[in-house]
Amino acid sequence: MGKSSNRYHWRHFGAIGSDFTAVTNASEATRKWTLAELASFVGGDGRGNLDKTVSRVAKLTDATPESISYCSSPAQARHLNHTQAGIVILSEQIQQDYDGDCIIAEQPRLAFSRVVDLLHPPDSFQSGIHETAVIGIDCTIESSAYIGPNAVVGDRVQVGAKACIDAGTVVQDQVKIGDESRIGANSTIYRRTIIGRNCRFSAGVVLGASGFSFEWDGSRWVPIRNIGDLVIGDDVDIGACTSVDRASVGETRIHNGVRMDNNCHLGHNVEIGENTLIVANVSVGGSTAIGRRCVIGGHVAIRDNIDIVDDVTILGNSVVTKSILEAGTYSSAVPARAAKKWNRALAQLYRLAN
Repeated sequence: MGKSSNRYHWRHFGAIGSDFTAVTNASEATRKWTLAELASFVGGDGRGNLDKTVSRVAKLTDATPESISYCSSPAQARHLNHTQAGIVILSEQIQQDYDGDCIIAEQPRLAFSRVVDLLHPPDSFQSGIHETAVIGIDCTIESSAYIGPNAVVGDRVQVGAKACIDAGTVVQDQVKIGDESRIGANSTIYRRTIIGRNCRFSAGVVLGASGFSFEWDGSRWVPIRNIGDLVIGDDVDIGACTSVDRASVGETRIHNGVRMDNNCHLGHNVEIGENTLIVANVSVGGSTAIGRRCVIGGHVAIRDNIDIVDDVTILGNSVVTKSILEAGTYSSAVPARAAKKWNRALAQLYRLAN
């Protein structure tokens, strides 16, 4: 990687833009794939007319004879009798109730995702630095990286090969961004944050901001400076408008393979283990450690300074106030009931309390 200068020129790429998009869409529309080809591609078992062709993907309820769709649960299976899909990817168990052309796969949704990438490939990557981007001094930026319009990159920043900083994003001093990682538009990456390879961050993420650290001195809340760092591993997904605080001292750390949904928050010094999945609107208090392969449901609130071991599932809307030291499924949420039934139950609860 070569050192950057203070002046950059936008590289013009004739293949990028409306002409390229039109060519890509045309090729997608005309290329047809047979059931046999798709079954081989996903490693499934094709059944029915192996010469049946499709050219697009769709939901079961919106599909046409030119579409391929999938069914991965009994809840979706109710649509099988009415779908017009030319091919359906489903499991052996669900296939027993379906007599159309299909592909049997152990994980239908995963197989379908591979078909999506095949029939509708993502846009080609473009490299270069937009003429409106602002680049600091002593940056190391690979020539294959992309920095979009009105992005601001601080001093001594490192940007890896095929990394992408989208429009309006601010990257502060001494940040490191690994190869092929993408930071969505209008995000803010605070100083000294380290981002691994092949990460995908949606628009509006805020990474490495100061944590919520205050101490009462008898008359007011005194701010405690957070001087630690945020370290994010490889192959991490972070959804739109999610925020992760840097450590007060030491590190906040997100390990490899973590998936975080939109509108989540991790406090200072939190640690998230490998391949843990966190659904939308989860809040994790400072200095809490969550293990590997955990699943945290939507709207879960986890207090500060506790530990959660590997292989724990916490169902949506739960509140975790103590450490969880055994693997398993946990819940503290109250499922919705008809209002009259709920009010009667609540009234009985209050009578017991009195």
